[in-house]
Amino acid sequence: MRTVLLAALLLGAVAVPPAGSADLRHPVLDPLAAKGEWKLLDPVRSFGPDNLYEEIDGEAELFLPYGMERLTVALLGRTASAGSEVRLELFRMASPRDAYGIWSQYRYPDQEILRIPPSVAIVSDTSADFFRGETFVRVRSKPGDKSRVEVVGLATEIVALLSGSSAPPEEARVLANLPGAVSGSILYQKRAMLGYECLAPGFEAKFSTASASGHYLLLPPAVDGAAGRKERLARELPGYRDVHATLSGARIPSGNVWITPEGGCILAVTGRISRDQAEPLLSSFAGRLQGICRPAP
Repeated sequence: MRTVLLAALLLGAVAVPPAGSADLRHPVLDPLAAKGEWKLLDPVRSFGPDNLYEEIDGEAELFLPYGMERLTVALLGRTASAGSEVRLELFRMASPRDAYGIWSQYRYPDQEILRIPPSVAIVSDTSADFFRGETFVRVRSKPGDKSRVEVVGLATEIVALLSGSSAPPEEARVLANLPGAVSGSILYQKRAMLGYECLAPGFEAKFSTASASGHYLLLPPAVDGAAGRKERLARELPGYRDVHATLSGARIPSGNVWITPEGGCILAVTGRISRDQAEPLLSSFAGRLQGICRPAP
């Protein structure tokens, strides 16, 4: 019996490669190489949550809250182009929502966006960032005459080899269509929003209208229910007060926070904005949710 148990333990140790193993290939790499246009220049490297900092020190703390399971790093070159060198980073996240979330952290207004169906990539002459399914991808190249062509070319190949949806979460799509929403400003935050842990996880977007500017916030239904969330908001947001049955307010350094429940969600507008300005925005916000929020517990 002890011999059988020892054999099972040894098999388990072999079957599960340790984080940080060299040449632990991502499923897209072999079909990419088989097509013949790209070749590996160095052994593939892989990192898990415990040693991610060894490869992206300073960024690891950003990735870990989004359930980063494994980073695969490959250095590739075009077979027909001497000196070609492009770095590929494939982050396997906990879910497509988390892959979108980490992508949103690198998305800013006024960036160049390129559609690589079915994905949308943030691009420059030396980089491309996109997600598909549970995978977030970064492609990087040194500056050069061919760097943009190579970055976009490799990104296009990887998009085609990945599976899953590239659609943003439905909450993000709602925010994108709110009055005055600033394109490229939507974030899915797993930690603090506007500096407050009680306002996360959730989605935020900047807005600017003729009369006001600030942030929209959308907090999906909480695990501890509506009552538990309200107690936490009241405890952690400075100057929290109930204005009436469906409107609360608080005062943070960046301005007012006006909060209303909708189903199991919390909607808020923040900034240098009065109650009279906030209520129409919140009403419009609630009217666009289209069943996203389940009824409050």
